[in-house]
Amino acid sequence: MVERFIDAFNRGDLAQLDLLVTDQLFAWYSTDAPGPRINAEAKDRSTLIPYFAARHQQHEHLVLNSLEVGFTNDRAGGFTFSVTRSADDGLPPSRYDGKGEVQCAIRPISLAVWAMARRPWSPIDLLSEAAALILLGATVVAIFLWRRRSAQRRVYVRA
Repeated sequence: MVERFIDAFNRGDLAQLDLLVTDQLFAWYSTDAPGPRINAEAKDRSTLIPYFAARHQQHEHLVLNSLEVGFTNDRAGGFTFSVTRSADDGLPPSRYDGKGEVQCAIRPISLAVWAMARRPWSPIDLLSEAAALILLGATVVAIFLWRRRSAQRRVYVRA
């Protein structure tokens, strides 16, 4: 369901999104800026499809990074997720965390909750870049020391 939603969202397929997000048991769709959808607006299903159309015009794009199902029963399923969100209106690719709920008691099975917010910055986010810089620095130092040692050997051989 989540993959189908993200695929329809990225393609701007409003008809498919309208089918995937329940009208019967809709709770909310929320996110922060750009294109914030919070408070009462987040709970208004009647504005959701026009909202999706507006976000598609800004080329908003979601990439699913992780998905974890938290609970399921015969009526609903809850999940948490991580996505990378980007858009032309000032949002470079940014990590978002969120939660959602799928309603299984209605047909077709539908998304009832989607809430996401930008992940707070953490030094761990830079770990791979820091490791690359350390490796690059170590390589430069090794080359420098190797060349210096080679030059010293040439001096001793000539003397």
